[in-house]
Amino acid sequence: KRQMKGWGMFQEGLGLHFSASMVSGLVVTTVMNPFDVVSTRLYNQPQGQHRVYKGLFDCFAKTFRAEGVGGFFKGWLAHYARLGPHTVLSLVFWEQTKLVAKKLGM
Repeated sequence: KRQMKGWGMFQEGLGLHFSASMVSGLVVTTVMNPFDVVSTRLYNQPQGQHRVYKGLFDCFAKTFRAEGVGGFFKGWLAHYARLGPHTVLSLVFWEQTKLVAKKLGM
């Protein structure tokens, strides 16, 4: 938010809050998606002697060897569809609440 405001693209207000929240949602989704992919694969693997992965690091390594970096971003759009609106609504609500509290002298 500070960076976008510093560039002179936006002034304080709903437009700045919404845009900064959209960027935050993109960053959060991109950073978290590899962990989401790995955790899903670990949860969905067969149990017992037929396990595909020994653990977290083994899953990361096997996914990278088999699919490359792109393998960690499978489902990115679905992940963003889940996290994007949540991030935007949460951060816009927070910023608007702070503005109201400031106007009320809180």
